[in-house]
Amino acid sequence: MKMKKLITVTLISAMVFALGACSSKEADTTTQEDAAVTEQTTEATTEETTDQATDAATDETASLTLEDGVLQVGMEIGYPPMEYLAEDGTTQIGFDVEVAQAVADELGLELKIIDTAWDGIFASLDSDRYDCIISAVSITDDRKAAYNLTEAYVANRIVLVTPIEAGITSPEDLAGKSVAVQTETTSDEYMKGLQENGLELSDYFVYDKVIQCFDDLKVGRVDSVMTDSVVAAYYMGTDADKYEVSWESPDAEPMAICLKKGNDNLTQEIETAIDTLYANGKMTEIATKYFGYDVTEGVR
Repeated sequence: MKMKKLITVTLISAMVFALGACSSKEADTTTQEDAAVTEQTTEATTEETTDQATDAATDETASLTLEDGVLQVGMEIGYPPMEYLAEDGTTQIGFDVEVAQAVADELGLELKIIDTAWDGIFASLDSDRYDCIISAVSITDDRKAAYNLTEAYVANRIVLVTPIEAGITSPEDLAGKSVAVQTETTSDEYMKGLQENGLELSDYFVYDKVIQCFDDLKVGRVDSVMTDSVVAAYYMGTDADKYEVSWESPDAEPMAICLKKGNDNLTQEIETAIDTLYANGKMTEIATKYFGYDVTEGVR
């Protein structure tokens, strides 16, 4: 009898232990499954929150422009290699065109370029025809006072282009000679300043388009062209054996993106986009494509 009882007790103990072990294992499995579900839920919530934050930021940027979701850019299409038409006569290409597209992409906005004559480009910004100007706008004190300018995005100087061996090595050597400039540019302002200070030219030609300046230089109508360094090499082109940059200004004249005065939020968004384009190498890539070297080096 004692033996039988002992066996029964032993069996019961074993069953209890086994049941206990199974319960513990099931509890562990349940706990791990619950933890995995919780982790997945947390990750999904985090991703959703991030997506919502990105969407909110995009929506906020979109609302900063004149037309929601669209960055409208004023540009004078006719200033190679900054902005001009391809051989098909309709496709807009150039350094500024690609910079404008890259900025719009960074902001999550559609790009719309509005071709505007240079002599009316700032007035059109003032009248809200577009959000900003990306069109080789040199930074000057007067422009800084009248508009919001971003930090410089490309290097530049005023230069004088003359025939090789013309004997012109400075603006002062233009006395008794002729010069061509594009109207209302910093080159135009610089030459007018020299004339006000006593420089006497034989002729002073002012054109609407910079290409007209170089056309007249190449046919011998003018002795020189004063323009931006970023366009001089392009226009000399295959005639570089005939023409040279005989002088360049000692002071740098970098270019910026121009916005209406007080449009601080959009200015900051565009600044951030430009910083990103510098950091990821996109700005250098575009510059090298159009100039053959990095005209953004040392700007930031």
